[in-house]
Amino acid sequence: MFSNIVYSNKYLELIEKEDKYYIRVFEKGYSMNDFNTIMSQYPRINLTYFLALNSAISNATGEIVEIGIKKPLIELSVSKDRLKGYVILNMTQEEFDNKDKTDVVKLIMEKIQHSNIVYGIDVHDIVNIIQPLKKIQVAQGVLPVRGEDAEITLFKIEDIKPKMVKNDTVNHYELNLINKVNKGAWLGERNEPKPGIPGKTVCGEIIPAQPGRQVELEYDRKTVIEEYNEGEDKTILYAKTTGAVNYQNNIIGVCNCLEIDGDVSFETGNIDFDGFVDIKKSIEDNFVVKADHDIQVMGDMGVGSVDTIESRDGSIYIRGGIAGKNKAKIICNGDLYTKFASECTIECDGIVNIGSYAINCNIKAKEVILESYKSRIIGGNIEAAIKVQAGEIGNRTENYTKVTVTGFERSKIKEEYDTIILTINKVKDKISLLKQKLSIYSNTNLTSVQKKEAEKLNEEFEYYKKNLKKLYEKQKKYVSYLHAKGEGEIKITNCLYPNVSINIKSNTIHNSKYISVPTTFYVLNKELIKA
Repeated sequence: MFSNIVYSNKYLELIEKEDKYYIRVFEKGYSMNDFNTIMSQYPRINLTYFLALNSAISNATGEIVEIGIKKPLIELSVSKDRLKGYVILNMTQEEFDNKDKTDVVKLIMEKIQHSNIVYGIDVHDIVNIIQPLKKIQVAQGVLPVRGEDAEITLFKIEDIKPKMVKNDTVNHYELNLINKVNKGAWLGERNEPKPGIPGKTVCGEIIPAQPGRQVELEYDRKTVIEEYNEGEDKTILYAKTTGAVNYQNNIIGVCNCLEIDGDVSFETGNIDFDGFVDIKKSIEDNFVVKADHDIQVMGDMGVGSVDTIESRDGSIYIRGGIAGKNKAKIICNGDLYTKFASECTIECDGIVNIGSYAINCNIKAKEVILESYKSRIIGGNIEAAIKVQAGEIGNRTENYTKVTVTGFERSKIKEEYDTIILTINKVKDKISLLKQKLSIYSNTNLTSVQKKEAEKLNEEFEYYKKNLKKLYEKQKKYVSYLHAKGEGEIKITNCLYPNVSINIKSNTIHNSKYISVPTTFYVLNKELIKA
């Protein structure tokens, strides 16, 4: 016979013995809902045989049936990730109110001391939040912290922004096109990835941390060398040779740089060079200078009736200007920068940037830009694909001046631009996904298969990073195109003189009067608009 009857009524008895609970039901008519009201008075009952309980209440056979076990007064649990520890007080509100809270906390601490929760225990505020039958957090583990990724800093080639600088009575058109370095010069560095900080579960188990991700240093092995600095934990790039810093497909290198201390003349002869050419003074009449990369002519007087200056795959900077005497020919695949241009031919696949004036020139380029309010285009034939801009076009003596913009299909450019943006977003998403995939690999304790997979992911990651940089460069060009009004623009920021022919996409206006206000011509829907 069971003697420890904890509850009884005319229908049933609830019995406790040796930390187990039993039920004996005498009479039918008692429901599970009625039984649940009893359960609220006995929070330490853990029903483990629910079907047996339901059968006993339904059949009322009077037999003693085991229905559950006794919960501990203080119940501890750990989250699945083992980063949190919890406590539950299995007691009624009345029992809780009759206990000293300090004693309750002591009981909790004693329980924790005899459990597997050994780390991150904090019960300082538990006395203020503890409630019966409420899950209270009493311990917190620590997540591992991934190490810092490798970080690369490379020699920066600044965006070329020419400016007119007045020095005494002379205006110079200043910029530096060639980034010359000496042998042994710093070209970049990589701060090596750092080890991570391990985490710990509330059970005291160490959670390994992943080290930071390594990033490949890309450089031309023929002209650049790397050295590891153990004290600073960084790999540094140095120039193997004297030359000009150059990026080819985002790979840094040092190209040959021919430096002419004086003029290109009979002393030097014509020049055809496979790198950069830096001329400290000028180029004498009738001489030729050609180079694979950038050419800069730094003399104050610029150049005169030279034969040809040509950069096959770069830009040209002529600091003092061009006085071509209807002979000089300037050709470049990149951009041209010069203080002024007169009586010369310019063929440029990029932008022609002129500081003050262009007189009687034949110029063909993507864009021809004379930004200064006082800048002038007088005479000659100016042809651009996208845009021409100057302060004044024409002059008081009404020299015939022809300005043509062949124009572009804005819808097509916009479509191509949108495709670039879409591709950029896809590449960024791919890079993000690859980062996530790489994050599951650690540089330690990897199987050979995992190492190969990590290497493959790294190669793919670097490929998409390079691709993204190229896309951003392409996007920048298209933004410039789309900034032009309509489908081809001629912008005059100061005044327009008579006898100037304005041509945009086969639409022509012959200006016959002096216009003293800023004026813009552009084509929209095949119509030439003046604004």
